[in-house]
Amino acid sequence: MKPALRVTRPAYVLALVLAASAAVIGWMHTKSARPFLAAVGIHCPVDDVKLSDAVAIRKKGIASLAGNVPAPSAAAIGGMQLQVSTQGDVRRWAALNRASCETVNHGFTSLRCRGVMAASLGIEGPPISELWFSFGATEKLIGVDIYRRGLDSRGEQSAWSGAVDRLKTRLGVPTSSFGDASPGNLAAAGYTTARVQYRYSDYIATVTAVNLPYAGFAVREQYISAGS
Repeated sequence: MKPALRVTRPAYVLALVLAASAAVIGWMHTKSARPFLAAVGIHCPVDDVKLSDAVAIRKKGIASLAGNVPAPSAAAIGGMQLQVSTQGDVRRWAALNRASCETVNHGFTSLRCRGVMAASLGIEGPPISELWFSFGATEKLIGVDIYRRGLDSRGEQSAWSGAVDRLKTRLGVPTSSFGDASPGNLAAAGYTTARVQYRYSDYIATVTAVNLPYAGFAVREQYISAGS
C-alpha cells in the first residue's frame, strides 16, 4: 500500500507558482496536479474554475516570487508588452504569422499555439513546441510561456543562449541562477536542470533547461507580469 501523499509547504508553493505561469492550464489537467490543486482548494475537473479563484491563486504564487524593485524593462517577446498588449493584439500577430492557436479558458483566458517558428517572435533557435499567451481579468497580456522540447545539443544551446543573452542585455545580472546548461552536463542524468531567473516587483522572467528522458533536451522561457 502506497503511503498517503503529504502536501508540504514547498509543494504548496510549487502549486501556486505553477498557477501563476502561462502554461498552468495544461498542467492542471494532469494527474500529478490533482493533490496540489486540492491543497489550494481546486478539485477536478478544472473546467469550472472561477476567474476570482484563478486571480487569488495567481496573487499568492506571485507573492512567493516577486522582488522588491520594479523592472527596468518588462517587454515579453516579439514586441508584445505585458499589461499593455491585448487579446486582439496577440490574435492579429497569430493571424499575420499563420500560427495555429486555440483558445483555452479555465478562469484566465489563454491562447495555446503550436509549431510556431522562432523567427515569428523575433528570437533565435529551433521551432517552438508550445507557446502560451495568458490574459488577466482586464484581458491584458499577463504571461508568455515558450516551450521547446525534443531538442538536440545544438538546438538546446541556441534556445538557452538566445533567451539568457536577451535577458542579460536588457536586465543585467539575474536574481538567481543554478546549474550548467551545457548539453554535456544536462546529458549526464535524466532531469538534470539549469535555471536563470529575474525577480522584480512587477515582472518575473525565468529560463529553464532540462534533460527529459522521454523527450530529450527542453528549454522553457517564462515571462510573467506580477501585476493583477
